[in-house]
Amino acid sequence: MKNSNAIHRHLGAYRYEFLLVALLLLLFDKIFFPDNEIFLKFVWPFNMIIISFACFGIFYEHNRKLKAVRNVLGTVSILMPFAFMLFSSKFWFIQTLTIFFIIYYAFIFGVVMYQIIQSREVRVNVIIGSFCGYMLLSLIALFSYLFIELNFSQSFHGITYGNVAIIYNEMSYFSFITLTSIGFGDIYPISDMARLVTAFFGMAGQFYMAAVVGIIISKFSSTQ
Repeated sequence: MKNSNAIHRHLGAYRYEFLLVALLLLLFDKIFFPDNEIFLKFVWPFNMIIISFACFGIFYEHNRKLKAVRNVLGTVSILMPFAFMLFSSKFWFIQTLTIFFIIYYAFIFGVVMYQIIQSREVRVNVIIGSFCGYMLLSLIALFSYLFIELNFSQSFHGITYGNVAIIYNEMSYFSFITLTSIGFGDIYPISDMARLVTAFFGMAGQFYMAAVVGIIISKFSSTQ
């Protein structure tokens, strides 16, 4: 019990740094593993386990209900990659995994944003936490797009139909393109649902940048 508390305190002290590293690995280490089969079977599950531990360290509040939610979601998120190795070919499992991670990352995103807003002064960890929030928003968008494509095939133009691993990578790229409003045009929504969800995340990305920059500037000004 003491060891567990010590580990959690250590994770809490550097929670945003750990989360940032985990998010960077999850979103960008595909660059070093071009083989989709190897990435999906070995690298992606490892990334998901790392980010689950990093997300666990985000929580430092003593609220019992929040701790209970954290423990349940954290445990499931750690088990999901192992289950993926067994049930990756099952459509029902991919559906369950997608829905779970939309909820899970939305929950983590909310906690990170709450902590940033509640912080009394601007420090390096607040800047890092803000960047983590942006990347978490991209993950929520990623799994939302994946959910749409799994249930309503050919909702997006320019993606590889029928291969979940490749679609995941393409939607990961598209989520950042959406949030940043770059709009290269290589991938774009063609169904009404896909268009509306894409528009929502496009607005969310722009609002996030404006809101977070405003919060940071106001906190920095108040400490002067």
